[in-house]
Amino acid sequence: MNVDKILNIFEAFHFSVSISPVELHLPIIFHKKYDFMQLLINGENFLLIKERRTGSLENFVKQAKGIQKQTGLEVILVFNKLSDIQKKQLLQIAVPYLDYHENIYLPYLGFLFSKLENKVDVDKKLTSTEQKVLISLLLSPSTVEINIEEISYLTDLSIPSLYRVFKNFKDRGWLTNKNKSYHFAKTKTQIFNEAKKLLKNPIHNTVLISEDDFQRITQNLDLKLSNTKALSSISMLADNDEYGTYALSKKQFKKIEESFQQHIFQGHKIEIWDYEPIQFNYLKEEYSRDESQDGSTLIDPISLYLILKDDEDPRIEEEVEKLESKIFTLLGEKYAS
Repeated sequence: MNVDKILNIFEAFHFSVSISPVELHLPIIFHKKYDFMQLLINGENFLLIKERRTGSLENFVKQAKGIQKQTGLEVILVFNKLSDIQKKQLLQIAVPYLDYHENIYLPYLGFLFSKLENKVDVDKKLTSTEQKVLISLLLSPSTVEINIEEISYLTDLSIPSLYRVFKNFKDRGWLTNKNKSYHFAKTKTQIFNEAKKLLKNPIHNTVLISEDDFQRITQNLDLKLSNTKALSSISMLADNDEYGTYALSKKQFKKIEESFQQHIFQGHKIEIWDYEPIQFNYLKEEYSRDESQDGSTLIDPISLYLILKDDEDPRIEEEVEKLESKIFTLLGEKYAS
């Protein structure tokens, strides 16, 4: 069993672990067939088991479950390399595993990473999580090395989840990793240019709420101004509508939707987004961690661009073109690596 490889895999996903020899009172046949090591992760002990000579997967699983009963330790099966079919079989029966090619399934931790055997489809649209992470990366002050703790805070994603996204971005040629840290492989303007066709309007749905409901929910939520209202705040566009348009994530909206008045014909618009609106301070021209700061009451400029880029109103088209130029200037002059 290659302990160094296993440690490197866990370290790549920012898991703090230790591996040590373990003394087991098992029939001698098991010691001849398998290698055993004890894994300590998050204060819990697990038993790593690896076949010395590869045999039937079904038999390996069966005997590992028997060893688990005898030792009282949850087992994790270790392999040199798993095929997609083998990974699927193990997932279907919820058997924890890892291989030396960074395929890993730990149901106790709710963690799964499956390395694609084929290259990522570079023309495939980004998921909502990938889109949020990419926008956060582009608007972050990082110039060369990415501050993963900062991005984790900003996106509210765990570090292991971010590494899964970063690996996809590496396959797209946007990031590179050196010494277990990630760096930009291209300038941010180049990445944005390539990603534009893969990014989508974040709005899932729009609802109308009354002034009373608006005043009530803003006591507990910091809503971000969106759409033409946001654009008019940073451009010459005139918007005289007395009601605003604000952004909320689907997760945020689910917590409050049942309390709204029904059959409203005029009021504030609430955009329900596929991801949580990203903090951005327009005064400092950088993403913001402090919602109380002036200039951070609007949605970020990239999401704003995605919402309005297909609007056919000539006045809006003109200002969106200017917004796109501002984004390129922001990314290129201030943040390009």
